[in-house]
Amino acid sequence: MKIALVLLLSISISQLSAQAIYTLKVESLNDASLLKNIDYKKTFTTKTQRDKELQNVLLICYDNAYLAAAFDSIHTDSLTMKAYLSLGAEYKWAVLSKGNVDEGVLSEIGFREKLYSNKPISYKNVKRLQEKLITYYENNGYPFASVKLDSIVIADAAISAKLNLTKNSEIKIDSIVIRGTGKIAPVYIYNYLGIKPGSLYNEAQLKKINIRLAELPFVRSTKPASVTFTNKYNKLILNLEKRRASQFDGIVGILPDNKTGKVLFTGDVRLKLQNGLGRGELIDLNWRRLQTQTQDLKLRLVYPFIFRSPFGLDYNFKLYKRDTTFLDVNQNVGIQYLLIGGNYIKIFYNNKKSTLLSTKGLEFVTTLPANADVVTNMYGLGMRYERLDYRLNPRKGFSVIMNASAGTKIIKKNANLNPVVYEKLKLNSALYNGDLEGSFFIPIADRSTIKVGGQSGFIYGESTFQNELLRIGGLKTLRGFDEESIYASAFTVLTLEYRFILEQNSYLFVFGDQAWYENNEVTQYVNDTPTGFGAGISFETKAGIFSINYALGRQFNNPVELRSGKIHFGIVNYF
Repeated sequence: MKIALVLLLSISISQLSAQAIYTLKVESLNDASLLKNIDYKKTFTTKTQRDKELQNVLLICYDNAYLAAAFDSIHTDSLTMKAYLSLGAEYKWAVLSKGNVDEGVLSEIGFREKLYSNKPISYKNVKRLQEKLITYYENNGYPFASVKLDSIVIADAAISAKLNLTKNSEIKIDSIVIRGTGKIAPVYIYNYLGIKPGSLYNEAQLKKINIRLAELPFVRSTKPASVTFTNKYNKLILNLEKRRASQFDGIVGILPDNKTGKVLFTGDVRLKLQNGLGRGELIDLNWRRLQTQTQDLKLRLVYPFIFRSPFGLDYNFKLYKRDTTFLDVNQNVGIQYLLIGGNYIKIFYNNKKSTLLSTKGLEFVTTLPANADVVTNMYGLGMRYERLDYRLNPRKGFSVIMNASAGTKIIKKNANLNPVVYEKLKLNSALYNGDLEGSFFIPIADRSTIKVGGQSGFIYGESTFQNELLRIGGLKTLRGFDEESIYASAFTVLTLEYRFILEQNSYLFVFGDQAWYENNEVTQYVNDTPTGFGAGISFETKAGIFSINYALGRQFNNPVELRSGKIHFGIVNYF
């Protein structure tokens, strides 16, 4: 055993000894001040690396105006190299004139002749100027443009030169050709990419095409986009295949009914149809039964690029029935201005009617009840911006959705209530509303990510009734609590979630939700900081993406009770 160790150690030492180390030392034959500022590498494992570093020293000299720098002599032996550098004269610009380049273009890229008058010549600056000019023309119809220095005159280490531009042929994109199974109307792809027949060739725009196509939920690229150039026509070729974007999903919740003590089943069913007509349109239908005798129906219709414009229609309808207390009917009509990847800015009008279903027991009250008949008319702005690497199971990126509105609130007198309750009440008043939802994904290692999320909302006005309030709690806002069981006039929920990525559409996760809310309705004031936490798993099956999580919640400083835990099952089926 000792002999084997000695042999192994001897072999390792001999291998280390056999590893050649090549060295480089550069000395200046004249002013050594520049050389002191050149941080060049001095040891190498191969001669080729050392030779490349020697050339790099010369490039640094050229970039510091020593255009005649050269090695006067080089002495080498088996491992060491000593190079003697002669810097030569420091060259300056006498003048660099615009030549045949348009002054407007030069102004746009930041060129000024005075910047090149009696100033040391920098190789990097000249190269950067050429690259800026070429980039400008590549993005304005001339992908084969070239730039060089012309009429060069050297006198007493001062250089005069002119810019010489060769545009070559102007190139336009005549059409976009879509190949593959991806069903998408030309009017949609033209507007979505911002490239229409007859558009000038734009290199920067074309480089973004693959990213923009990856952000579409209903098609995917099978090959990178390409441009074919011919004498007559120049075509943008897109190879697209259909991606499953429409979905049907259902969530079933099992939780104890706090009033009856029995087990309560809740439901959440969603049908989402996307791009069925090939125009990027969306039909989204969602029905929920959150609590006993409580139901919620939502419908959303989106139709982008109306009349070949960047504008689209966004219509939302919501019906909410709260047991036998009240019924909400909400309609929202918006006009979107579409941005990259389906993101948008929009203006909207929102009308909401909240009607009491029963006034039993309220006929003779002389104080304001918790709920009332209310009509609101709101005008607002909204936006959505998303940059995720993979929307179904993101590992990095962010998404933001925000809406803000202002308008009027009208309290309708109910004939079944005592007129006294309305005597000191302002029936017409201003109302303000807003909401924000954001998520940020931070990748960790190869298969993990941390989600930092937040949701906020508020409603502000005079004499706020319970049926006007925002409702939070449950799977999509504050886990560990009954669905929409908390009424709030303002709230914020912060989320911290760790995900371990199992597969493309599967992950394990643990989470914590910390909330703050207040309720300032006409009959009471409440505020609290509830907390929810738990764990779960989401994984892909042949039937769709199945998810399950278990969450616990705590509020009003009460202890956490395991028997009050919430279990949620869900499945999302894309087709």
